Amino acid sequence: MRKFCTDEPRQLCAMVGDTAPSDRAYSAAPASMWESAQQKLALTIIMAQLIGPFIYWPVALFLAYKSTFMMGFMAAYLVYIFVLDNTAHMQPQGSAPIRSFKFWRHLADYFPAKLHKTADLDPSGNYIFAAHPHGVACMSHTANFLTEASGFSKLYPGISLYPLLLDSHFFAPFHREIALRSGFRGISRQSCLNLLTARAGSAVFLVPGGAAEALLSQPGTCDLIMMKRKGIMRVALQTGASLVPVLAFGETSLFDVAEPKPGSFIATCQQLIRRLTGFAIPLIHGEGFWPNAKAFAPLPRALPVHTVVGAPLPVKRWQGSHDSPEFTAAVDALHAEYCQALKALWNTHKEQYAPRPPPGTPVSVLSNGSVCYRRKSLEFVQ
Repeated sequence: MRKFCTDEPRQLCAMVGDTAPSDRAYSAAPASMWESAQQKLALTIIMAQLIGPFIYWPVALFLAYKSTFMMGFMAAYLVYIFVLDNTAHMQPQGSAPIRSFKFWRHLADYFPAKLHKTADLDPSGNYIFAAHPHGVACMSHTANFLTEASGFSKLYPGISLYPLLLDSHFFAPFHREIALRSGFRGISRQSCLNLLTARAGSAVFLVPGGAAEALLSQPGTCDLIMMKRKGIMRVALQTGASLVPVLAFGETSLFDVAEPKPGSFIATCQQLIRRLTGFAIPLIHGEGFWPNAKAFAPLPRALPVHTVVGAPLPVKRWQGSHDSPEFTAAVDALHAEYCQALKALWNTHKEQYAPRPPPGTPVSVLSNGSVCYRRKSLEFVQ
C-alpha cells in the first residue's frame, strides 16, 4: 500500500512550500481561533451528514435498546418512514430551511470555496447539474450546492435546486428529516423524473463519478469515471432538461488517498463496502482538528477550490420509445456531446484556476495560495 507521505519528499502532504506536515504553512489562515473553530465545526457537521446512515442507525438502535418507550417510538417511526411516507424523497414538495442557515458560510470560508457562473439560466427551463470530480467527500460541491454558503440562489434566481443523495439517506432514522429539510432528494431515476417535470425552474444536482471516483482521487488530478455514466443522459432526454457541466478545480487536492494494491485485503474490503452500501471508504489524510495533527487528520485541507458552472447544453425531449435503438443512439450522442463540453470547460479555465506550477517548484507544493496546481489534465479513466 502506498503511504500517505512519500519519500520524495513527503510530496503529497505539504500544502505550501517544501515543508513537512508538522511545519507546513497556510496561505489563507482564518481570522481568529473562534473563526477556525466555527469553520471546523461546520465541516464536521457536514461530513457527519454525508455518512449519516452509519451514524444515525446505531444511535437509533441504542436508544431503542435502552428504553421501552423509545423502542415503541422507533417501531412506529420506522413504520412511518418505510411504509406510510416512503416516497417523500422523490417529491418536490417541502421547504429547505436548513440549507439556508447563515452558519454554512463558515464552510465556504474554510477553503475558501468559490462559485463562478459562466452563463445565465432561464427560469422557465429545467436543468441537471452534473459536477466533477467527486473527490473524497465532495466538499466544494457541498459548500456550493448543498448549502447556500456560496449564494447559489442569488447567482441563479428562479431555479429550485434539489441536491441528490443515495436513497439510503432517507431511510435512516432522524437523518431522513434533516436531509429532507435541507432540500435533498433521492437519486433514483423516478425521483429525477418527478423533480424535473413538476414545474419550470426545477433543477437537480448530482456527482456522476460517485463512490468509485472517490477512490481514485489524488492531489492535482482530475480523473473522471464517465464513460459508462449515461443515466443522466437518459433522464435529460426523457424530461428535456438541459445538462449543466460543473468542474471544481482543486477538489482532489483536499485529501491524500492511500492506494492499496489491487486484490489486497483492504482493496477487497473497499470494493465490498461500496457494492453493499454505495459508500466509498478511502484511506485519507487531510487536516486535523488542531494544528500540526499527524495521526488523525480527517478534515479536508484549507486549500482554495474554484467551481466553474458551464453553459447549459440544451436537450430536446424524446418523443419516441425509450427502449428503441434510436433512443440508445440518442443517449450515446448526447453523452459524447456532454463529454466534449466538459473538456472544453476544462481547457477554457484550467490556466486560470488550475495552472501548472512554475518551473522549479517542488512537487510538494499543491497551491500558490489562490489556486491549486494541476499535476495532470482532465482524463476519462473509465
